[in-house]
Amino acid sequence: MGGPLFLGTDVGTFGTKSVIVDASGKILASSFVESDILIPNPGWAEQWPDVWWNAYVESIRGVLHAAKIDPADIVGISISGLFSGAGVPVDKEFKPIRPAIIWMDRRAIEECEWIRKEIGEDKIFNKTGNVIDPYYGFPKILWIKRYEPKNWERIHKLMTIYGYIIYKLTGVNCIDHSSAGNIGGIYDIYKRDWAEDLMEEMGIPRDFFPEEINCSKDVVGEITDEGAKATGLKKGTQVVAGGIDAPMSALSVTALNDGDLTSMIGTSMCNGVIQDELRLSKKIVTLPHVAYDLQKVYSHSGIATAGAIVRWFRDMLSQHEKLVAESSGISAYMLLDRMAEKIPPGADGLIFTPHMMVGERAPFWSPNMRSCLFGLRLSHTKAHIYRAFLEAVAYALRHSIEVAHEAGIPIKRIILVNGGAKSPVWRQIMADVTGQELRYVEPAPGAPLGDALIAGVGTGYLKYETIYEWVSVENVVKPNPENVRIYDKYYQLYKKLHESLMECYELASEILSSTQS
Repeated sequence: MGGPLFLGTDVGTFGTKSVIVDASGKILASSFVESDILIPNPGWAEQWPDVWWNAYVESIRGVLHAAKIDPADIVGISISGLFSGAGVPVDKEFKPIRPAIIWMDRRAIEECEWIRKEIGEDKIFNKTGNVIDPYYGFPKILWIKRYEPKNWERIHKLMTIYGYIIYKLTGVNCIDHSSAGNIGGIYDIYKRDWAEDLMEEMGIPRDFFPEEINCSKDVVGEITDEGAKATGLKKGTQVVAGGIDAPMSALSVTALNDGDLTSMIGTSMCNGVIQDELRLSKKIVTLPHVAYDLQKVYSHSGIATAGAIVRWFRDMLSQHEKLVAESSGISAYMLLDRMAEKIPPGADGLIFTPHMMVGERAPFWSPNMRSCLFGLRLSHTKAHIYRAFLEAVAYALRHSIEVAHEAGIPIKRIILVNGGAKSPVWRQIMADVTGQELRYVEPAPGAPLGDALIAGVGTGYLKYETIYEWVSVENVVKPNPENVRIYDKYYQLYKKLHESLMECYELASEILSSTQS
């Protein structure tokens, strides 16, 4: 037997990635499996959990095959996942009753109004550190209660998406602090426990959830015969509780200390800062970190469609670039970046507000927000529009930094993660818009590496601080002072646009509702 190996998997909104890592942090193999979500109505987003389970199994079998290692050498396993929203409702046999209503689903608007009226936002905020919005899990849970009473009667437990996978592997039902906290209005951020009084007021049964809330590193079970047969893993391998993908991804790039901010640009953008003390704001989502869960918190804001708008631009407006990319072997994104690089800062007066789903989460908490392309002239080209898209996400990052400062949260390091960090042009735009030095990790495996670390901590082989030995964040992008001055002016216009459009968002929603009904 060789040295200890650790297996980390992240079950994401659109795909599942696994890595096998040794004790030095070297990734021996990785595997990625695409999946998708169901959108039965505009603004809805859900999926049957067995879609994620099947992706997990395929990913594990793929990474074991690629690594060519003895599964017995894997001493610990951790799984992170997308925020589960209402969770996976299961019956007494732990069979799913309906699809999980996930984080990006916005259907629970009326439930939020009911909670505001019956309980009040201040009462929720003062205990949980979070507000009332369809983003959170607790209004989504109440939506099931209101609209699907027959399903509600059958619910035995509400599980996280990765908790469901852990159950299939181990037979154990568990939840960790990051997931419990991200449900929102039923978790006491001060006591790090369920807010049973709020559960009672809302009519959410306490026994829907496990008695104990685990730290992410806690060993919760071992791979069973059934789990081993499904995945190829060895029976008896230890499994830890895991955590939500965003803080796990932050940990993977050394975000462990007070004031470490990570900007993760995947489908959405999550700008999360680690705190050693509670500095709370109604504009920020706050939940326990996946490291030192009972002391540290991960507080985040961002936008729902950051990477999604760039993907949309490629798919809908860049057929020529896609064809060239296919024939040349250069990615379409790289071709678009080359075009955008030739456009001056501010895109010659073109500004985009990057909200291409109806509604937006922290820091806006708007049910009706949508995108707007402002200042378009005949002289503008496709390259101008693409640059404006990249700049829009950078403006959103600056807004998140400002919101953190307003709450008294220090920002000591800013680290870029995931898709946005891969583009040199985008990195420079973000440095220039924020006026800050930005660090980045290249390549960045993301949440699965954080999972592998947590598996090592839980099984006693590693410490949280081992991440500093595994990962270097010495790559730095410095802002261009002249560009900073230009962007300072455009950022003020960006903020003014948001303020001015608030009434228009509401009117647009009213018109659409009346014409579609």
